Amino acid sequence: MSPTQPHPQRRRDGCSECRRKKVKCDLRKPVCSRCARYPKGCIYTLSVSFVSPKSRPAKTPDPIDLSILANQPCLTLSPFLSSTESKFFMHVLATQTAPVFFPAAPKLFVDRLISAALDTPHLLYALLASACSHHGRLIGDSTGTSRTACLKFTNRAISGLNSALNEPTQMLQPETAMTAMTLCTNDVCNGNMHVWRMHLAGVMRLLTAFLEQPFNMADSFTLCLVKWFTTLDVLAGLSSSSSITHGLLEHFVEAFPSEVDDICGYSLELVPVLTRIGQLAHQTDILSHQNVQEAEMLDLTLRLLLDRTVPSSTLTTHGPELVHELHHTHLAFVHCALLHLHRRVQGLPRDHPAVRDDIQNILTAIQHIRPFSQANILILWPVFSAGCETTVTAERDLIHTRMTNMRSLGMGNFTRARDMLEVFWASESPLPWDAYFAQQGLELVLF
Repeated sequence: MSPTQPHPQRRRDGCSECRRKKVKCDLRKPVCSRCARYPKGCIYTLSVSFVSPKSRPAKTPDPIDLSILANQPCLTLSPFLSSTESKFFMHVLATQTAPVFFPAAPKLFVDRLISAALDTPHLLYALLASACSHHGRLIGDSTGTSRTACLKFTNRAISGLNSALNEPTQMLQPETAMTAMTLCTNDVCNGNMHVWRMHLAGVMRLLTAFLEQPFNMADSFTLCLVKWFTTLDVLAGLSSSSSITHGLLEHFVEAFPSEVDDICGYSLELVPVLTRIGQLAHQTDILSHQNVQEAEMLDLTLRLLLDRTVPSSTLTTHGPELVHELHHTHLAFVHCALLHLHRRVQGLPRDHPAVRDDIQNILTAIQHIRPFSQANILILWPVFSAGCETTVTAERDLIHTRMTNMRSLGMGNFTRARDMLEVFWASESPLPWDAYFAQQGLELVLF
């Protein structure tokens, strides 16, 4: 390098391993590409932009680095975030858990979520509980310190939420519904299937009351919350043999652009179609003349939704690779909806050409998504469904490998789904997978 050439500025925002090795980090979260095979050492310094949930500043405030505060116990970001343990799990939340829960979400949503938590103790504790359980799975500590901390934060969140529900002004705050939504998501990820439905119904009541207030849907934070609820609600309706989808978002679908959504991973135009397929699949008289006609119309509607683009804002915030992958998460959902329609509503056998086409189209979409990409988090329902419906060894191996890879991201629902997939294969049951698991008294939400 000549004396006149400026020295390249060293990046200081890479993960701990890349900085230790003094190599360039691609900043992929929660695990960068260099650390994909050994994710435990991939740690990022926490940088969060704090935005007041009650204001909309013209520009994003300067980031505050929690790692600085870690060495200064006298300083706290919040009176509820004062212990070393809570600061550590806040670090985990922002650098590992939130990017996995919301792999394509706008940065503003994640920043606003954390900012709101710092002012709302029950939301903070619910999110810290998420981080505890997620961290425990990442390091293989499911019964030790992480579990103890998770239970402690969960109990505090539930206690605070109960108090908030007794205060009319707090009950109608989006942070209150967000706490219930976080607890519900934690239940699904941790396998607490006996309480998740109660929390989901609670979220529905809170959101319904909140959205009756004027102009609430204009707020992007609230809209992301509704889409988060819808993602879990719709997939619960498609996964369970008894679940009833609430359809909260359907009233607003016409107002949304015809693009792939960055929270759901598919176009919101799919929401009413997925809801109706779930309802038809649960009817006993699925082969009535009226249902046959409706199934044919749903098939046509789904095929018209295949050609959907990803919003340009996603390219700016997440880059071209995730844009490409979101296009294929949408395709995976459309083809899985067709698979569900053909198998559950129309009753076609597994070896029917339409069913085989659905499976192969899902697998094609999956193969456009990198094996360890966070985008895989969005497509558990298509991956699992294709795995259950195929009897081809090579296709089963592909699905099993993909689901095993995703365990490295620390999502308990992927581990549980993979284990149940193996049980279903071993049973060699001719039943559709949801009917088989209902018969066994097992419940699975593919979120």
